[in-house]
Amino acid sequence: MSKKILLWGGGAKAMLALELFNLKNVIIFDPYLKKCNTKDKNRIEFYNKFSDLNYVIKQCSKFYVCIGNDDGQTRSIIAKKLILKKLKPLNLIHKSSIIHKSVKFGKMIMVMPGVIINPNTNIGNFSVINTSAVIEHDCILEEGTDVMGSASIAGYCKIKKYAAIGTNATIFPRVVLNENCFVGSGSVVRNNVKKNDIVVGNPSKFLKKHLKKDPRSLNTIKKLKNFK
Repeated sequence: MSKKILLWGGGAKAMLALELFNLKNVIIFDPYLKKCNTKDKNRIEFYNKFSDLNYVIKQCSKFYVCIGNDDGQTRSIIAKKLILKKLKPLNLIHKSSIIHKSVKFGKMIMVMPGVIINPNTNIGNFSVINTSAVIEHDCILEEGTDVMGSASIAGYCKIKKYAAIGTNATIFPRVVLNENCFVGSGSVVRNNVKKNDIVVGNPSKFLKKHLKKDPRSLNTIKKLKNFK
């Protein structure tokens, strides 16, 4: 079997994955780019047509889905499809992160430089912990969560699937962030956040519902449903 790595997505997250984790023998697949933005053309193959996807998958044995921000659900859908295609999901954990030995990781996790994760915390499948974020003890992060740069999550919090926490936000102890909610940058969250709610400010307050998806994500999900 080929030892190539598939990176789904060719934007900033893919460039970070290449540089920070020194990935080699990489194929980038991104149906929304005309050309690959990497400076190292000799290390990368690039494809952007769904008609090429089966060929790409056959060349690879491992993968990482380079979709960040608040679209953990699409990241999860793509990852599950690639797992069904017998590719192995990569965990990308930067050597400068500080992680207690009791922390449990799921599949396809990215942990960026300077992250601190304290004891007895569980990080669910397809989650992203961005630069210098802090996750305290006894927290649970479910599937497809995204903790953005320098965010801080206090102890005993539960972050349910597809929830996203903005840059420099602070989550107080024992708070529950429900499915697909979004915490705005710099917000201070003292109380539970409802499913699909966007909250902002200090103290955080409800802004609007978080329901609209990027048209590109919707198109990708539609195409994957028909992909054999």
